[in-house]
Amino acid sequence: MKNEEASRDFFFILRSNLEPRTSHAFIIIAVIALLAFSKPLLRREVPTLRDHFDYFQPLRWFTAEELRHGRLPLWNAYSASGEPWLANPQTAVFYPPAWLFVALPFATAYTLFLALHVMLAGWGAVLLFNRFASQGAALAAALALMFCGPTMSLLDINDNLATFAWIPLVLWCALAKVRPQWSALAIAMSFLAGEPFFAAVGALAFALIRRRDAINVALTSIGFSAIQLFPFLEYVRDSDRAVGIPSHQLLRDSMPLRDWLGLASPVDLGATQHFIPVVYVGLATVVLAIIGLAARSSQLAVRICAAVILLCMLIAAGAYFAPTAALLTHLPVVILRYPARVVPLAALAIFALAAMGIDRAVRPRWILAVAAVMCVDVLLRTLPLLESAPFDPHPVPYDRAVGRDAKLIRVGFEQAKNLDRRAWIGGYLNLYDRRFDAWTAAPLASAAYTRAYEAATSPPRMDLINAMSCGYVLTAPAGKVMVRRNPRALPMTVLRAVDGRLAPARWLAFTSSAMYVGVDAPFDGTLVVTQQFAPGWIVTIDGQDAEAFRDGVFRALRVKRGHHEIVWRYRPLSLIVGACVTLLTLLRLLLSIIFVKSSRVKNFFLRHSNLRGIFDWREV
Repeated sequence: MKNEEASRDFFFILRSNLEPRTSHAFIIIAVIALLAFSKPLLRREVPTLRDHFDYFQPLRWFTAEELRHGRLPLWNAYSASGEPWLANPQTAVFYPPAWLFVALPFATAYTLFLALHVMLAGWGAVLLFNRFASQGAALAAALALMFCGPTMSLLDINDNLATFAWIPLVLWCALAKVRPQWSALAIAMSFLAGEPFFAAVGALAFALIRRRDAINVALTSIGFSAIQLFPFLEYVRDSDRAVGIPSHQLLRDSMPLRDWLGLASPVDLGATQHFIPVVYVGLATVVLAIIGLAARSSQLAVRICAAVILLCMLIAAGAYFAPTAALLTHLPVVILRYPARVVPLAALAIFALAAMGIDRAVRPRWILAVAAVMCVDVLLRTLPLLESAPFDPHPVPYDRAVGRDAKLIRVGFEQAKNLDRRAWIGGYLNLYDRRFDAWTAAPLASAAYTRAYEAATSPPRMDLINAMSCGYVLTAPAGKVMVRRNPRALPMTVLRAVDGRLAPARWLAFTSSAMYVGVDAPFDGTLVVTQQFAPGWIVTIDGQDAEAFRDGVFRALRVKRGHHEIVWRYRPLSLIVGACVTLLTLLRLLLSIIFVKSSRVKNFFLRHSNLRGIFDWREV
């Protein structure tokens, strides 16, 4: 039984699959991936398309800066009047590949992070496709998958790319019967990479393939990722995802059936959705996939691939298919926004069929030529997605004082089009210079705060805007962004008496897990901090524990007259419990590795030594 368990060790199975030709495939994939990203790597530039510029680059920058200075980024005080930061899985605080941003110059780390995940997708695809196709066919399909439109379109939403890159490896673990601990680690890594939906899809697929080990793997993967999973679940509970998102936002970027023709069309047919800007997977790939489907239609793997493609088409249809729209809008928790997000999953199934089609239609000596054609065909369409420029950590055109002493808020932007994203401080651009933004670009936000923000801005109500400490108002008359000072905004920390008198705090300082306030209170009153109230915040006054309470959506506490030093610390219980669970799970894995290694050493000596009795207590 021990030998059977040892044979299911991840690295043992991986070595058994890495025959010389497979090792060569891994090297080819790595070299081609690095060549594709060579321009930004050599120039030390960063990709700039869409969400690279104003979302993921500032997000990675801010997180890395905190970690580099020895601070665990639990809280972001600069967006949405404060928001849980580590609880947002896109920050990938505990995802090992994301630690590149701490160790390397930012531009190099950012591009290398993308290249490594394209490479990982190729490696996993080779192993997966090789389960039902020859090594040459698996390599050809894997290379084309790496650079096809649906995969490369995830570059600028790189949490999706990072998680999607793990799915082929997760499926291979299921089919190769890799030990539960290692399979669970692969699933956990897919979640820690930042995209819960893709991670859940991979985990569900694993459970359907390996029903015998499903519970064990599920519990172990939860254990590995608990340090980020538990804070995320706590955040979701009180977020807009739990109360529902308007259908026009939820179903945006739906993909009608006619758009699927773009998968095989070398000519751009135009797209209804824009989540996946390039859907092209290659004309040759589609033809080979059809051959694989027709030639092996009786095989279970082929039927599963066909079912996955059909299911993805129905889900991606979103607003264009009433049953899908009804299902997505009536789920108790929003698990999928932008239905076109599932297109890469369909692409994975198409390339699996193409690998089978290559074996059926292409002679072995021509497979490398077919691989080159498939790879170059898609690269020509997707390389523009790698457009790059020098990294600029200060892109906002306003003086750094704007947004530093009061929050900024946007008014009337729903009527404006084609705005300069730098001028309106889009996404997370506020994080570079640590400007305070009343709104957030995060994929989820507090439901209560969202309601308060909408009440202040739709239509604009200056009394509520003032109460939120919004001292800078961005507007866009005639499509040109302007910023103006709002002198009536309340300070971000203010003492309020029963009779309505107000007094500002003497000083205020923030970190990513604490806040410090000094106040000379001329009267007894309520000290209000216009930072969100969230579970996990504790407060002391002059070193003594105090009781905090909610004032609207903000944090508050009672303060007596006199000088006081107040310290807020963010210590969410979900993180503490999650950290303990993850540490115990890692300890279990470590002990398992030690046990397997010691068993192998013992078996080696039993087979090759005459001193058998020394290693077998039953013979002593």
